[in-house]
Amino acid sequence: MPAMNAKATTRDVSTQAVALALFVFVNFFFIRVVARLPALNAMLMAALTVSFAAIWAGLLFWRLLSRAVASDRDRIVRQDTGIIWGGTALSALFFWLSMPFATEGQRMLAVFFTAATVAHTTLVTIRPIDAGPVRRAALLGLPISTVLYFLVHRDAYSVPVIFFSVANAWSFVTLRGVAQRSLARARDARREAEQARDARTRFLAAASHDLQQPLQAARLFFDQAIRAPDARRRQAAIGHLTRAFDAMEHLLTGTLDHLRLERQDIAPAIERVAAGTVIARVVERSEPAARLAGIGLVAVATSAALSADPALAERALGNLVANAVRHSGGRRVLVGARRRRGRVRLCVIDDGHGIPDADRATLFDEFVQGSDHGDHIRGGFGLGLASARRLARLMDGDAGLDPKWERGSAFWLELPAG
Repeated sequence: MPAMNAKATTRDVSTQAVALALFVFVNFFFIRVVARLPALNAMLMAALTVSFAAIWAGLLFWRLLSRAVASDRDRIVRQDTGIIWGGTALSALFFWLSMPFATEGQRMLAVFFTAATVAHTTLVTIRPIDAGPVRRAALLGLPISTVLYFLVHRDAYSVPVIFFSVANAWSFVTLRGVAQRSLARARDARREAEQARDARTRFLAAASHDLQQPLQAARLFFDQAIRAPDARRRQAAIGHLTRAFDAMEHLLTGTLDHLRLERQDIAPAIERVAAGTVIARVVERSEPAARLAGIGLVAVATSAALSADPALAERALGNLVANAVRHSGGRRVLVGARRRRGRVRLCVIDDGHGIPDADRATLFDEFVQGSDHGDHIRGGFGLGLASARRLARLMDGDAGLDPKWERGSAFWLELPAG
């Protein structure tokens, strides 16, 4: 539950204080104006009114002083439920104790006060803290009691009073439901806006941090390539420089993919495509980076066919392969496919250091990177695996990590068979 701040507590107490004043006024008003009211009934009504008002006022006084800290919230809910039910039951009881001795004008006035009480109870229970069937039942208690009374004690105004009471109760219950749904939608919209704001903040922080790494590396290796005294060291520096530029390109491509996914600008064009073709294209594009990293890429031939967008499938699989090339720490990456219950699973298997158990739960979350294994140029916003999964799901597929794989790691991209 969200915390109740001091402003909300004060507003809640003032609203209930009005309800308390209305309760006391109505009861003592009818004790005084109903001339034929028996003394026993009057004494019982007065005693119950004073006792209940004292309890209610004490609870409100405690709530105002304590400022209703978050740990008291469940207690407040129970108190409010008791107050609403208690006030409803006493009001219904007092109606039956006093109305048989009232004039027709006084009965109509009592019906008016009943409607006002229902209206105020509706306002009190609109708050999200008071949502629930128990509160709705309490809200209907007083109108139902009024209807029953006029069914038992019929007079010239019974039919219109019954109609008015039912219509009034139904209107306010409906209003309460509409208001609560509106409040719920407003809370959801606010939560989504806050999450989007936090995501943008994380994104900018990651961008400013991660772009610095390959840029600094490129500057360093460029300087080495110029100043190195022998050809072997210059060639090594040029190789590292190429990897740094490749890392920057990877960052920018991943960023663009993420932004397009966030804007929902990507509409897959599903068609039948050979899984072997997708694998071959991804391996061909990844070969230069793999060669610089000292990793051998192996594409396993397959006759399986996919039902997917070829470009999106290649990008999703490319993210998995790039992740293995950059971070596996192994010497070999195998890319293949196998059929699996009407679907095709594209697998990227490496012989590296594997994925620590602590990283597995969040590995496909946005802006999350696995443990640092000493990658020479780390780079990345932690978007590659998250984008691969989102791209796969756009095509009714999914992406994940095989937890049973022991030697290295095995990532998979599963798509419908063609």
